[in-house]
Amino acid sequence: MPNRRQFLASLTLPAALPLAGCWKQLGLVNPCANAGDPGHRVDPALAAQAWAGLDPRKVLDLHVHVAGEGTGAGDPWVNPAMKSLANPFSYAHFALMANAACLGSDPANWSSRYVSRLHALADEFPGGARFLLLALDGYRGEDGKLDRKRTVFLVPDEHVARIARANPGRFLWCASVHPYREDAIESLRAAAAQGARAVKWIPYFMGIDPASPRCRPFYRELRRLRLPLITHGGWEHELVEGGVQDYGNPLRLRAALEEGATVILAHCGIQGDFADLDRPSSRLPVPSFELFARLMDTPDYRGRLYGDLSAVVQGGRQPGALATLIAKHEWHPRLVNGSDYPGPGIVAVMGMKALVEEGVLAVKDAERLWHIQDHNPLLFDFYLKRCLSWKGERWPASVFEAGRVLRTG
Repeated sequence: MPNRRQFLASLTLPAALPLAGCWKQLGLVNPCANAGDPGHRVDPALAAQAWAGLDPRKVLDLHVHVAGEGTGAGDPWVNPAMKSLANPFSYAHFALMANAACLGSDPANWSSRYVSRLHALADEFPGGARFLLLALDGYRGEDGKLDRKRTVFLVPDEHVARIARANPGRFLWCASVHPYREDAIESLRAAAAQGARAVKWIPYFMGIDPASPRCRPFYRELRRLRLPLITHGGWEHELVEGGVQDYGNPLRLRAALEEGATVILAHCGIQGDFADLDRPSSRLPVPSFELFARLMDTPDYRGRLYGDLSAVVQGGRQPGALATLIAKHEWHPRLVNGSDYPGPGIVAVMGMKALVEEGVLAVKDAERLWHIQDHNPLLFDFYLKRCLSWKGERWPASVFEAGRVLRTG
């Protein structure tokens, strides 16, 4: 996706400037307002429209990232390169995410501030609505050992499990286990026993080839434990030295599906281009979304392959992909909603003007929505998706009841 890469590269210059100054002038800063601030009252008609036909007790956002930093074995960790101006691209990425999560400029206790903010955002939802918090294992080499130099950030299972246990009425948790680890199967079983509802991978960030034969025992154990795999599909931000983008090729997930695992493909492969593994003689790359669609239209995968709508409303998506996701009603039972928080709080990648021009968002809805992003990106993402339509089609309530695809008990 050259356009996406060029856009992100352009952010490295403002990233090297003070957030409160030049970034604000460029319109890239989330003002981090609060629900009670003037001008942030949600239109009651919009709220009624969004919740019509939904039981809040069934509503689940299955893609909520957790971040932070600490010194303990169970604390999250961020690669120092992400916070150094010597690495402007990485710095830009981290600074935008930190601003989206409203961490402020003081690095002390930002793990607790992240969680506090998340609680405040979640509390604007009706009682019963819940959020799946994602752990993330680090980058590991072929020997299965953690490579901190190539790890962008690390969020241990213990950290997200602790947050979820403290507030089970709002949060569930998702483990992250690298399949190359010597203790992968043991760790997977432990996570299931401790209440994990799914397993999260970002293959590019973690150094996982989903098509590798060494992943097959892991897939079989996922099937046995009834733990779905939530895994990134499509192009990923180029933050890993020597990272392999092709690990995000949706077709590489066939191995998991062949072993009977349930796969939730995050972002529906909406960005990037990859080799067509079904036509090895062809040198022409194929849009990732087309490869995702090929898997979705494979009869043998029905009931085991799902598309996660996280980030599908952000910039950089492939033309026509969002309209297809809305209009293709036969896919609707296999689509589930996630926000990719704090992603919806990144002002630079959210453009409702483009959604209006694409014909999937009414102008009146855009006018009622825009200010919500400033004080609650979680609510903004949910309301926005409830407003989208294409030629009379909308996503049904079942799309927002994502708990139906997670492990229960």
